Amino acid sequence: MEKAPDAFEEKTVASGTARSERDAEAARRAAFCANVFDVMVRLYGEPGIASWCLEAQTRHAVDVPSLLFFALADSDGHGADDGEMQRLLDRAGEWRSLFVLPLRRLRLTLRQGGRNTAEIEFYEKIKAAELEAERLQVRRLADDFLPLEGPGELAARYLETISMPESEAGTLVGQLRDAAKAVSRGFPHHAH
Repeated sequence: MEKAPDAFEEKTVASGTARSERDAEAARRAAFCANVFDVMVRLYGEPGIASWCLEAQTRHAVDVPSLLFFALADSDGHGADDGEMQRLLDRAGEWRSLFVLPLRRLRLTLRQGGRNTAEIEFYEKIKAAELEAERLQVRRLADDFLPLEGPGELAARYLETISMPESEAGTLVGQLRDAAKAVSRGFPHHAH
């Protein structure tokens, strides 16, 4: 007589498979969050990206670190629902307003003046502080992003929240998507 399949055993195997898939996804997302700033720096250095981002920052008040973060999250297959994304943007915006923007204003003011050696050194310190403030902003984004799940297209959705014209947003997202492919090997789980 043939033994009937054990339904409990089948459910246990299925449950174990689902758990291991969730664990694998959690590990992949953790690797993304741990490495995102370094990969962002490489993305920003890709041909054309810095100028496109700075133009979007100047013309549409784009928060470049958040945009690059979202573009890389899209490239790596991560997402967040609209409410979670808004909370991410609120926290990033708070940090940006308190630290990044004041440092940027100071740096831009210093850049315009006549400069002796001491002023150039001070300018470089402010520039380094601004970059560190952006790195910490990204760290906050990554820490808050780690447990989230949801739909992708984060970069496009972000640009929509700031009312960037759709044609410009589409072009920028496409440029970022193409450049992100070149740097996505920076995340440990990619084996290209």
